[in-house]
Amino acid sequence: MTDKSLRVLMIEDSKDDEFLIVRGLKKGGYNPVHERIETASAMKKALKEKQWDVILCDYKMPKFNAPSAISLLKESTIDIPIIIVSGIIGENEAINCMRMGAHDYIMKENLSRLCPAIAREVQDAKSREEQKSTEDKLHYEEQLFRTFTEQDPDLIILLNKDFQITYSNPAVESFLGIKKEKITGSNVYNYLHPDDFEQVTSILNTFLKNKNTNIKKTEFRIRCKDGTWHTVEAVGTNLMRDNVFETVVVKLRDITEHRKAEQLLKASEERYRLLADNVADVIFTIDMNFKYTYVSPSIYRLSGYTVDEIMCMKVQDLAAPETFSHLADVFLEEMEIERRDDRDLTRSRVLESQYILKNGSKIWVESKLIFLRDDNNNAVGILSVVRDITERKQAEKKLHQSLNNLKKAINTTIQVLVSALESKDSYTAGHQSRASNLACAITEEMGLDQNMIEGIRMAGVIHDIGKLSVPAEILTKPGKLTDIEFSLIKQHSQTGYEMLKDIESPWPLAQIVHQHHERINGTGYPKQLKGDEILLESRILAVADVVEAISSNRPYRPSLGIDFALEEIEKNKGILYDDVVADACLNLFKAKGYQLK
Repeated sequence: MTDKSLRVLMIEDSKDDEFLIVRGLKKGGYNPVHERIETASAMKKALKEKQWDVILCDYKMPKFNAPSAISLLKESTIDIPIIIVSGIIGENEAINCMRMGAHDYIMKENLSRLCPAIAREVQDAKSREEQKSTEDKLHYEEQLFRTFTEQDPDLIILLNKDFQITYSNPAVESFLGIKKEKITGSNVYNYLHPDDFEQVTSILNTFLKNKNTNIKKTEFRIRCKDGTWHTVEAVGTNLMRDNVFETVVVKLRDITEHRKAEQLLKASEERYRLLADNVADVIFTIDMNFKYTYVSPSIYRLSGYTVDEIMCMKVQDLAAPETFSHLADVFLEEMEIERRDDRDLTRSRVLESQYILKNGSKIWVESKLIFLRDDNNNAVGILSVVRDITERKQAEKKLHQSLNNLKKAINTTIQVLVSALESKDSYTAGHQSRASNLACAITEEMGLDQNMIEGIRMAGVIHDIGKLSVPAEILTKPGKLTDIEFSLIKQHSQTGYEMLKDIESPWPLAQIVHQHHERINGTGYPKQLKGDEILLESRILAVADVVEAISSNRPYRPSLGIDFALEEIEKNKGILYDDVVADACLNLFKAKGYQLK
């Protein structure tokens, strides 16, 4: 016998007998791992904490005995062979133990029988365990089948070789309007449409002849109790036992409404195709590999290609290379969005791109793109509506050129005004330049667009242009101004507005200049505007103006320093100065080391 492990629970009060039994097991080829116990409590603990292959139990001990051990093992419901190993057991006691559940009894003076008895009982226990496992599995699978079929909304029936229904789930009873008792035993042909007999008969006969037959999908009509006919879709397979046909399992789904919906959809598609075929814009549908699946006839007017020619092409064959590269990037972005659970299923993208026509020329087109989806809302294609925008793009180009020319003219006008002010008051000109640079930096720090930055730059370099009307001796006076002199200077924002209001510009230059001394709390001038009544550009320029003025030398005092200027902004943000603008300015100097220039 080959060496093999054996887990032994030994119920024995004699250590000498324990030694003899273990020696006998080893002699019989076992490698025993054992534990000796003498009481009921110890047995309970051993059964609970460990697994055993066999229990060897003495018949009688001072604190325990074999019948009690057998009863305790039964209570535990654990299937372990228990063999009585005793030197004093009588025939009646042995028979009683066997009736109670002992598997064998061995006399201690005849231990040569022990190993063969253990081998037999361990094998029998293994067989019992395998049989129980098989029965449990079959019971579980039967329960599982019934659970699935009883809850399945589809119709499930079993047919015997005479095509009688031997089982139907509750969905069949509900669908037919017939009690299950009447359905069971009835012939499947009782419910079939006569025109479908031949088709169904052919399929069912195939089940009888070929054990590997499966219904992949077939459709036929079934009549319900109320006389209505329903179209069902069926799948099925035959079950064989010992290579002999036993039953057919058929699963049916009512697709009557689905077929009606398909017919309506087909009619709707025909109407929409008629519409698509006659619109001026071009309508494309594209699969997920960028291959056209539909193109409206208007493609010929747009590109010179016929529908048949386009259907043999891919998107990259029509789109200019730089356009297709952009389209591919957009597609990847959209597919990334598709992975999100919160994606908008109705979202669309509008793109401008260039097409290469059949004659080699290029045109600009605008495309509105939206995903086509299946029943599970998965993207399966793209719908695109395309229109020619070449003329619009040309008009935009001319407008852009005109705007650039206007900007150049404005810039020239501003340079003239700056030069005029510089000749009168060089301090004011330098102040405007530094304040303008700071205002632009604040605007960029706030994340505003380049167009606003350009407008603030223009307004910044002329925000004090109204001082041209102030006498030079007042502007450059080294001492404190009188009230009359200060009131003259305060008029410069109004004067600047009057000078700029008739200049045509893409930015509100006159209004920005007019409001740059207004304050959030309404204490500014000339209109005492508050909060959002003041243009954002003016709020930005106001902060830049104060910081530059405080930190620079003035005719009537030396510089108070940048720290004093920033302290003024910090102290009065939200009171005199816009919170967001003030924070952007402070961050520029404190976090990014900005310096006036």
